[in-house]
Amino acid sequence: MVILFTAQICPGAAWCGFKRDLSGNGRSPVTATFSGASSLVSLWSVSLSGATGIYSGPAVRDVTGDGIPDIVVGDDDGHVKCFNGPDGTVHWNRTLGSYVYSTPAIADLDGDPSTMEVAVLVGSTLYVLNGSDGSTVWNRSLSGYSYNGSPRIADLNADGYVDVVVATSSGVYAFRGNDGTPVWSSSDAVAISTVPVIADVNHDGYPDVIVSDDSYSRLVALSGLDGSALWTVYISSSYPNSPAVEDIDGDGAYDIVVATEDYMYRVDEDGTVLWNQYIGMYFSSDAHESPVIGWDINGDGVKDVFQSGYSTSPALKAISGSDGSTIWNNYSLVETHGAAPITVGEFEMSNPGYEILYNDHYGVLNVIDAASGSVLWTYTYGSGPFGSGYSVLADVNGDTCVDFVLRGEYDSPVMSVFTSSVYGTCRAGWDDPTTVGENSERYALSVSGHRGYLLISGKGRYEIFNSTGRLVKKGTLKESKVVRLPAGTYVVGTGKRKFKVVVY
Repeated sequence: MVILFTAQICPGAAWCGFKRDLSGNGRSPVTATFSGASSLVSLWSVSLSGATGIYSGPAVRDVTGDGIPDIVVGDDDGHVKCFNGPDGTVHWNRTLGSYVYSTPAIADLDGDPSTMEVAVLVGSTLYVLNGSDGSTVWNRSLSGYSYNGSPRIADLNADGYVDVVVATSSGVYAFRGNDGTPVWSSSDAVAISTVPVIADVNHDGYPDVIVSDDSYSRLVALSGLDGSALWTVYISSSYPNSPAVEDIDGDGAYDIVVATEDYMYRVDEDGTVLWNQYIGMYFSSDAHESPVIGWDINGDGVKDVFQSGYSTSPALKAISGSDGSTIWNNYSLVETHGAAPITVGEFEMSNPGYEILYNDHYGVLNVIDAASGSVLWTYTYGSGPFGSGYSVLADVNGDTCVDFVLRGEYDSPVMSVFTSSVYGTCRAGWDDPTTVGENSERYALSVSGHRGYLLISGKGRYEIFNSTGRLVKKGTLKESKVVRLPAGTYVVGTGKRKFKVVVY
């Protein structure tokens, strides 16, 4: 069994740093109840300073200790700002430099869980701030520089102290989180516009650091214990992006997915290249759009990958995790421009599958069906042509439902928060993309939605939940059964697997 070591424990409804978690997958395991653009309710919006292509993404968690989610984000004017999630009230505002491009990372670094700490990299200085008031806990000057170099947080050496990891143009650095004591540094990998991921790839009991080296075009794994190089894989030189790591096929070994404009790579935890496939996409030179590992959309038992790009040739691509082949392309979308412009989750209840939140270059939020790549609906929040930035799914008001947090760039320099007019009880678990398949046909039971009923076929036990997570039907099948239900979205559990079906 694979265990992803993580001291940055990120609650299901939160978004604790760059692409949410240490594995860099950009997934939200919490459900929401939206139904088209008309269900978007503006909770609040605030103006930020504009930058072109390099800017800080929002991190969402209760940092002040009042039990209410907060949003922490960097600004191009050099500030790091902490907003109260429900209404946008500014808790604190710190000036740290001339610009802040790093996405903050939020975790308990001092062992006192009553408040969190905020780690952010500003140019060549790493700051750790007190979550209650934004005061500096400690800071360290580093060699080199970084654009989008967000920190990662984990206990690398099992000494009981949570560590902060950052990468710059000069190397990779690890510091003890409570006081900034150096743990190790390494010049075996560097990164300017990419962010490392954390996973114990050599199974020695210590989490390791995997870096997409965008200066020397290589993927490097460093020992979390001492920073020594474990292995190096050379990749294409065209704008390598931040990697993602996960056991995507359930074989007990990690897989690392990384892409360049030319090729996407799937690399085994020991550095073996399992496949590399030509993808033919363009990435923005200052942000290097990052891949997102989603879930199994083609029914082959392996989680698949979504990749956006800085062009329309194509703008969004779904790639098979098993062999790197293309599942679908979308050429009709406007391109993205940012390090993490897409996230995936379950939030559109009229759609029987899962969705991609896609923030395009003209300030339009696109909600896309993950199985087909088709656009379900759009919402325009900016004027373009430099509107894209970060799309985040997190609970900003503590109601357990996912909200939309958008952070735009340059001519749309806003952070906007949207909740839903369609309310129910939202939860993690029964609709978690890490355990729920997109294609139901590969499971013991098959289920199809019809007008006024579900048709369930196969053999085995089943459970049916409504959109609020309440159990409405259960039983055992020998062949097939018609289950009469009101119109709506249901989650059908078949053994260890669950998937979503719409009755209309």
